[in-house]
Amino acid sequence: MNAWDLYRQRIINQGTTKRGATIHREIHNIYKRLPENPSYTHVTIDEIDQDVAVINSDNLNEKTIISMPGEDIKHGGLVYWMDNHWLVTERDANTTIYTRAKMVQCNYILKWIDDDHVIHQQWCIVEDGTKYLTGEFESRNFEATRGDSRIAVTIARNECTAKLNRENRFIIDDPDSEIKLAYLLTKPLKLGWSYNNEGVYKFVLQEVTATDNDNLELSIADYYKHFPRNPAQDPSVHIVIDPDRLDEDTGKEVWL
Repeated sequence: MNAWDLYRQRIINQGTTKRGATIHREIHNIYKRLPENPSYTHVTIDEIDQDVAVINSDNLNEKTIISMPGEDIKHGGLVYWMDNHWLVTERDANTTIYTRAKMVQCNYILKWIDDDHVIHQQWCIVEDGTKYLTGEFESRNFEATRGDSRIAVTIARNECTAKLNRENRFIIDDPDSEIKLAYLLTKPLKLGWSYNNEGVYKFVLQEVTATDNDNLELSIADYYKHFPRNPAQDPSVHIVIDPDRLDEDTGKEVWL
């Protein structure tokens, strides 16, 4: 290789401009130093293995996650780390060197049935919804009614959750509760935290009365509207449903 070829190779490796050279040096330093940093760790994002840096914050259930150079972190992605599931709720659009995002610890598996009688389940974040107040003006005084029975749910945007809207009902409660609570989706905000068809939805739900159609054992609302309690009552059903078995891979009902 002659001197000209060596020069061209050096330009390719280090950048054709000062900015390019600076970016190249930064990427080189990250690959060299990051594996020695305590924040460097191995995670699974949407079932794909990936090496990242996880940085603590003052809120213990929130972390900043940074990818290696040239790799991405999907907005709305589900991260498995430290034996917990985390939802990527925010993502920096500046990905020149690496991708930086915020992930929040999930605390509930939301379950529902779509119009095609398919059961879906997805990790989400359930929070107190009393910060979403309702009120009305009366004369010169503003009277606010505190929504004590409201909760907020943050869930990843995908083709299944995009179909959720008002009138969708859910069972959301501690799995060990003797009497589980039912909620109705009243505020389907779908544009506040999603960009370029990726991101998360933040829904507000109001507590409602559970009905006989709800399967409290499986925590699935309106379950018996789709699957009869006694298959013999439905002439199209000739098999027995085992309600204790769900296919975790497809989310569909398992028939025995």
